Amino acid sequence: MSKEKKKQSKQLKPVYVENPYLNYVLLGIFFVFIVFFTTFKISGDDDVFWHLATGRYIINTGHVPSTDVFGFLTEGQQWMPFEWGWDVLTYALYTAFGFTGISVLRTIVFLAVFGIIYLILRKFKVSTVFSVTFMFILAFASIDRLTPRPHVMSYLFYVLILFIICRYRYFNRDNYKILYFLPLIFLIWANMHMGIIAGGFILFLYFISEFINTYKKNSFLNSDVRPLEKKELLRLFVILAVSALVMLVNPNFFQTYVYAYEHTKMKMLETVNEWMSPFGNNGDGFVNILYKVLLFSGLLTLYFSLKKKDIFPAILYIGFALYSFRAMRFTIDYVIIVSPFVFISINYLFDSLKNENLKDSLTKKPIFKSALGLFLIFVITLIPSNKLYLEQLKYYRITGIGINSEFIPTQMFDFIKQNNIQDIGGRVFNHFGTGGYFVWSFEGKQNFIDSRNLNDDIFNKYQQILSKRPGFEKKLDEYNIDYAIYLAPDLVRDTREMENSVISYFCKSPDWKLLFWDDKSFLWVRNIPKFKELIDKYSYDYFTPYNYIFQKQALDKGIAENISKVKAEVNRKKTEDPNGIILGSFLNSTGNKIK
Repeated sequence: MSKEKKKQSKQLKPVYVENPYLNYVLLGIFFVFIVFFTTFKISGDDDVFWHLATGRYIINTGHVPSTDVFGFLTEGQQWMPFEWGWDVLTYALYTAFGFTGISVLRTIVFLAVFGIIYLILRKFKVSTVFSVTFMFILAFASIDRLTPRPHVMSYLFYVLILFIICRYRYFNRDNYKILYFLPLIFLIWANMHMGIIAGGFILFLYFISEFINTYKKNSFLNSDVRPLEKKELLRLFVILAVSALVMLVNPNFFQTYVYAYEHTKMKMLETVNEWMSPFGNNGDGFVNILYKVLLFSGLLTLYFSLKKKDIFPAILYIGFALYSFRAMRFTIDYVIIVSPFVFISINYLFDSLKNENLKDSLTKKPIFKSALGLFLIFVITLIPSNKLYLEQLKYYRITGIGINSEFIPTQMFDFIKQNNIQDIGGRVFNHFGTGGYFVWSFEGKQNFIDSRNLNDDIFNKYQQILSKRPGFEKKLDEYNIDYAIYLAPDLVRDTREMENSVISYFCKSPDWKLLFWDDKSFLWVRNIPKFKELIDKYSYDYFTPYNYIFQKQALDKGIAENISKVKAEVNRKKTEDPNGIILGSFLNSTGNKIK
């Protein structure tokens, strides 16, 4: 066969026709996965509750506070709930639909986030197979931040901004009216979450790229992006300036951002995991590994930008890579914002391959699509039983709606409510991880501290008591603390926390009485007359976790001298917490001693 005939033969080779319905099925399976993936109980996320309490306060009083109303030691100190819009929205949903409403809102937001990312990828002709694969990876890279808190609105607005930018910059320069949505987005965002700062950074980087494109036309002659005329650039500048101005439409205007910035400078944040460096000793989890993979994969956007002579993906990657270095909490921002262009760059490299059969097999033919769909279905089946989280990922998460009582001390708080301890007591010393749940559970009552991280002073006071630093007993008296609650979710895995924290003091001091405990929480009251009736009825004098682990002589003494009291305490615990780990261990170790 001559060369000319071979050439004609190649040209006449039939093009494989893709079945679009398989794409719809695959996409549908992925979004079913997102529904399951974003439906899980609240575990160890105390912020959710003080956000709800804030929304309740705003609706009930009709105003957004500018000073603290939830803490008795911080009452009157500066506090700007700049996420008040989210707080009101979620409290209204809770009032109408309970925690189900909040969970559904969270799921809808993430369905929108991934739906918009898919639209962006499809605009750049990324196949459905690759889009679903990429988004599946992105879902796991975002797993730490799927909780129903105001940051999820920032994720939604990030991708909305990217969609608007891509639509205008790459596909329809004449449709400038789509840019008019930007000020509206920023107006809403200004009262939802401080991720708006990152949103402003996206717009800044975008304008810089358009500015360079306009005034350095000769450097981008081969680009698919038409440079803006000067009047178009001016119009874009005005729209972005209006977007910046509406950021001030919030209860505290510019002071909101000053307050938020000062908030990030607190020394206490050095002890909070999400504020630590993603390259430190705590950054070896699978989520952080995925961030690093996407971070270094982002180098492909530099290649893409070079080949396409398009500066925007490169400047976006560099800007948010540097932005993400600050702390682990900003790594997800990077992942959400930059990943679409990372995926587009990978797809660009794939399209450059000359093996058309390979490309068709991976992106168009049903074999790989079917395999991917079956894999997604398999992952979905692992979620309701929590096998995906607890067994495969070794990640603590429980599927469902509402509060995870294995982590949040709902049983202890029910006991407090049933016995009206929040009214009998005056001031509480609460564990950091329960302050939000406390003000949510007991409207009008004030806590010692919570995860709003108001200032270093209250955190230092908290740490002095928690860590039993010199003089902590006097501080309990000085602050008029008359009952204390402590959450220790890792108690049964690491009992040393009892000895190293104020738990040991409360358990050993005759001035305090333990009224409630389980495998994760404790409640003590002062041994004073107003609690006498409760102490007589509920006090654990012998059978306590601390005695069982660290003071067995006290427990043995009770068995020898006051067996009836020990039996009563054990029987009460059998009734309240029959499957308790500490209870089970105690019963196995004592044999017939208390029968």
